[in-house]
Amino acid sequence: MALAYLLNEINTVPEKHNVSVQPFVFIVNHKARRESTDEANYVQSQLRRLSIESEILEIQWPNNIDPASTADFELRARRARYRLVADAAIQKKIHHLFLGHHQDDQVETVLMRLVRNAGTSFLGFQGMSEHSTIPCCEDIRGANEIESYERFARWLNPHDPRVNRETMDSRLINQGKTVTPSVPGGLRIHRPLLSFAKSAIIDFCNTNHVPHVQDKTNYDPTLTLRNAVRYMRTHYTLPKALQTSSILSLQQSSWRFATSLAARGEQILENLRVLTFDLRSGRMTVRVSPAFISLCELDSEAGAYALARLTSVVSSQSRDEEPTLVPRHNLRQFLDKNRSRSREWVTVQQVLLEKSSTGLDMSEQSATSGFRMERQSEFSESFSDSGGTIWTLSRPPLRLAEITRTSRSFSLDIRPGEVGNEGAGPILRLGCAKNYNQTGLWSQWMLWDHRYWVRVRTKTAETLSHIRIRTYCESDVQSVYTRLKDRGSELQYILAEAAPGKLRFTIPVLTVDGQVSVFPTLNVVVGGKDSMRVDSGLADHSILEWEVCYKVIDLPFINDRREMIHWKNAQVKRHK
Repeated sequence: MALAYLLNEINTVPEKHNVSVQPFVFIVNHKARRESTDEANYVQSQLRRLSIESEILEIQWPNNIDPASTADFELRARRARYRLVADAAIQKKIHHLFLGHHQDDQVETVLMRLVRNAGTSFLGFQGMSEHSTIPCCEDIRGANEIESYERFARWLNPHDPRVNRETMDSRLINQGKTVTPSVPGGLRIHRPLLSFAKSAIIDFCNTNHVPHVQDKTNYDPTLTLRNAVRYMRTHYTLPKALQTSSILSLQQSSWRFATSLAARGEQILENLRVLTFDLRSGRMTVRVSPAFISLCELDSEAGAYALARLTSVVSSQSRDEEPTLVPRHNLRQFLDKNRSRSREWVTVQQVLLEKSSTGLDMSEQSATSGFRMERQSEFSESFSDSGGTIWTLSRPPLRLAEITRTSRSFSLDIRPGEVGNEGAGPILRLGCAKNYNQTGLWSQWMLWDHRYWVRVRTKTAETLSHIRIRTYCESDVQSVYTRLKDRGSELQYILAEAAPGKLRFTIPVLTVDGQVSVFPTLNVVVGGKDSMRVDSGLADHSILEWEVCYKVIDLPFINDRREMIHWKNAQVKRHK
């Protein structure tokens, strides 16, 4: 209530700021106590008295379970709470979420990390950030990126430069849509009360007659670890090293260390050049300069940070699980292999790094060099391509458990949408050219393998129930080429360029009743009268259309030089 009151009061302070604030409050009812519903309704009634709109969100627990009695209640409730709020905020087009965490919460968080693992890295004692992305919501489209699909991001270099964007028509494969990187955006979390003690906030509420509710279970030390830490702090005199001032000092020192580490790591990454990025397979080629190696040797912690950021671009790890630092032995391996003159490989953070003995192959080197010469005239900054080593980063072949995990069905997007508003809802009228209109049902966006956002459009919900997404497998090869007939050589050429070797068995395919139907990142359709002809169309196909976005890449060493990277993508038109 204190935070809602303060945000609502911002507009009453004239000429102190240039923003207009209209707070909307999400009240989360954890439904872990019988009184929780009454308390949520009471809070909503008090907000109404302040003319603040609100919505009560209820966590739905499995039947016949007492959530408060589960061993991991705190973690499960936290995850459910963030996901509920994220979904609601995205639907209401709210981008900034203000949370009421205060100084006591911060102290408890650091103490909990000390209790859980005394050997935690110094980085783990940063506590909560004043500003951050939203956790636990990586697979909710719009939480960490702009929700809509952006056709032909202006800074990408289309793989086929002959494409005329003004003359696209319905004969183009998938209506001319190709893989694009997700645009960074989505939800931001702000914690403006972190520097205030809980007692000061309660005093403020009492002074300004702001009602507030005390959750009695917050003081039950048997319920959660946080409650136990809170009980310990309020009922015992702790050693000086565990008292508030010492814990806050530890938290601030850790934050300064992390900030310095990130700055040093980003400086090391300035000595690396991303040459190509193939959006069709998530394959990236980089040139590592001698300066990069030297700086990593001089500052191994910053080097471990830099290598973690580099591999995160193509990693299939969850965003919430990506480490800040790679293990030191991984960094040592990588540095040692850079000195070798032969081909080398190493796996780091579920990413396969392969070093070329001679650099890029001739065709790729020619294409990349030509692209660079074309772009150099547009940028004052240039860099030398001489010296250093060439590394290709890609996703390793999937293990059996990963193949099973990445085989998934689609859900219908049931949110209401406006006809003609692409990406807004389930029943859409899409326009790719002035005279092209088609209706259908869109699925929800799905984050596949923590790398690709995918959604499909079909004629009916029944048709959608027959469609799944999974990885391309060796067992698919014979069937796919048999169905492609004389067009199989074209697929072979595309795979050889976009996903050579076993890398092709890491790209997604859309299946209908278990049979491979579409390579969505390659814009290849299998089946139909003439699968890969430009004029075959998809009117009679189960999958009418698809949209694919690569995961968010919000790293300065890529985004600051994105127009110098050769972005490879599917051709949107093939010649007869």
